[in-house]
Amino acid sequence: MPYTRSPMKSRCIGLLPLFITLSVTVLAAADDPAGDAALAERDLAELRERLQQVEQDLGQQSAQRDQAQQELREAERSESGVRLSLNNIDAELAATRERLDILRRRADEARAGLSLQVEKLEQELRRTYILGRDDWLRGVLSQQDPVAIGRQLVYSSYLARERSALAEAVREDLVELDATLASLDKENRRLAGIQARERERLTELKVLRRDRSVALVKIDRGIATRSEKLERMRAEMVELQSLVDELTLALTSLPINDAEPFARARGRLEWPTDGQITRRFGQPRADGRLRWDGVLLAAGAGADVRAVHHGRIVYADWLQGMGLLVIVEHGSGYLSLYGHNQDIVMEIGDWVTPGTVIAHVGDSGGRATPGLYFEIRKGGKPVDPDEWIRK
Repeated sequence: MPYTRSPMKSRCIGLLPLFITLSVTVLAAADDPAGDAALAERDLAELRERLQQVEQDLGQQSAQRDQAQQELREAERSESGVRLSLNNIDAELAATRERLDILRRRADEARAGLSLQVEKLEQELRRTYILGRDDWLRGVLSQQDPVAIGRQLVYSSYLARERSALAEAVREDLVELDATLASLDKENRRLAGIQARERERLTELKVLRRDRSVALVKIDRGIATRSEKLERMRAEMVELQSLVDELTLALTSLPINDAEPFARARGRLEWPTDGQITRRFGQPRADGRLRWDGVLLAAGAGADVRAVHHGRIVYADWLQGMGLLVIVEHGSGYLSLYGHNQDIVMEIGDWVTPGTVIAHVGDSGGRATPGLYFEIRKGGKPVDPDEWIRK
């Protein structure tokens, strides 16, 4: 299935429109907009050039990926879209079931009210029938006291009005019950439609997981030796470094107004997800020829991935080796990276605070088991995340 943008909206590297908007926002906050107009135009033009270059470089790198990597990319991006769609369907199902419960209770109340009104009407009709016999009328007219006669006749008139009111109440209860039952039927049909959509999406998900498995087999077949595996890992690291460098350069003109600078949060951050560290910063990889630039946290698929500090999303897309990757800018050259996600729930340009859920743990990027890859970078260079985390 082709990658669907609607669930993920515009999470791809469409950075240019975003940062144009962000730069305009920053400029609009200036104390003297008129005096800074010329400077603003120059900054905007420079920003456009930088971001166009980012997109061009990434496009060239994407074109160099082999077919198997492209297939993996499309399968995992599409899978992310389907999972987000399923999340929306689940929320819609919950809301529909809640409405159904309300309607069922309302229908039960309407039935109970209708039964009560019908019972009252039946009693009134029986009483009226009894009072309406000739013996009752003869008894009224035989009384000598005109006041007593008047009271009896007024009471009879009241009974007639009461009977009419009861009949109207029964009619209104019937109308309400019919409307409630119609709404209940409509919501039941709606629920059936939602469940059908969910079954379709789950079928799509199975197909996409199969496509992902096929792509991984092709990738494994293409790596016959350790040297080829090392070469691929180096290429992935170069691609990530290129992305970080280009983003760092493009973001220099866009300061972040933050209550607390990132540097002051050293030693006070929380881990982005709950899990066990399986790879640490600086630990050897690829037989000691490479080093880990971040940490790998083993966590359950679907677990929340949380931003570690204030900032804004500057990247939210698939990258070779990282799978579905989120990058958050924190100002002063600091970035945090979150890789191998199952899906991404934020968009480029979204502002986040510590603890904001930005994605969910997954195995994208070709991992065999779910987990989160986490990095912190300063000026494009990786630093040890463990030094920033609260002990």
